[in-house]
Amino acid sequence: MSLTKGKLTLYEKLDIIPALASVILAGCYAFWTGWWRTERQAKSLLLHVGYAILRKLTTRLSILQLQLVLPGSSKVYNQFVKRVGYQPLSVELGNGATGNWIGDPQATNVLIWYHGGGFGLPPSHGYIEFYAQMVRHLEKTGKSLAVFTLHYTLAPEATYPTQLRQAVSAAQYILTQPNRAPETVFLGGDSAGGNLACGVLSHLAHPHPKIEPLVINGQLGGAVMIAPWTLLDSEYADHDLYDGGDLISKAVAAPWAAAYLAQAPRDNYTDLSNAPAEWFASFPVKTVLITSGGNEIMLPLIQGLAKKFKEGFEGPVELFVGHRECHVAPMYNLTLHSRMETEQGKKIKSWLAEQAQ
Repeated sequence: MSLTKGKLTLYEKLDIIPALASVILAGCYAFWTGWWRTERQAKSLLLHVGYAILRKLTTRLSILQLQLVLPGSSKVYNQFVKRVGYQPLSVELGNGATGNWIGDPQATNVLIWYHGGGFGLPPSHGYIEFYAQMVRHLEKTGKSLAVFTLHYTLAPEATYPTQLRQAVSAAQYILTQPNRAPETVFLGGDSAGGNLACGVLSHLAHPHPKIEPLVINGQLGGAVMIAPWTLLDSEYADHDLYDGGDLISKAVAAPWAAAYLAQAPRDNYTDLSNAPAEWFASFPVKTVLITSGGNEIMLPLIQGLAKKFKEGFEGPVELFVGHRECHVAPMYNLTLHSRMETEQGKKIKSWLAEQAQ
């Protein structure tokens, strides 16, 4: 396990105060200018201001500063899972990883979810709310689903391939449960978590040389990725990257990718977008859904990944783009207390209902 735990200097701690002041100013500016918005910006003033705050927060503060001011994964899970009507149930997976349940572990279907956040940020409460929405939607359709979400070691405390190894351990835990058939197991992830979901699919088909192989008899029920970050480039100069309708900017790509990779070379597990089409052919999964926001800066990259999937993967692949939606909108719109259902969220829930046993 590669561990490079970082510490904030006194200056970096003190710097948080003016940084947060700049975040407040960015929110105020967005409020006063957000009454007149275009199609390339958020659908509501609430979201417009929220996205501006998140853009400023993630560009002005470093990963370590953000980890200091944001509540940790376990705290968020234990605090909010009861609010959405479920009892907390956690499983130690070893190697510093924890799996948390939302729903009944004995449900017919299990969705293993890998959260995003650039490999370095914990999930917000909007994640817990969306997990619960998926579980309840399937209940309404007469099917049962539980979400098993991995809380992996954040970068830069741990670096690649630690998080992928932990992601594989979560899949192994679920797939080796008694009477758990592969076709009742789904992989999911958003942004960096989408990268991990793709990494697990890659490992199942092409075992990573530094991770114990995981062999399954059959195919997984499906894989769903929200805005998968599968190209860890630091520059995207060949794309039009207007970020006024998104909650991240291109400035975060370089520091977040560097914190995750450290000195490790990039490969098909870190950058699936660069893998040849034949790499996808043996992925043991029945069907794939990829979603993106129409206003997010990563849209061209996500479209490129979907094209690669369609060229090489033998099963059905669908790309769905939510109109005027941002990066990982199903979770972060809930974090911002928006009650306007996202098109991506609605699509994912209906897709799961169609694919589940």
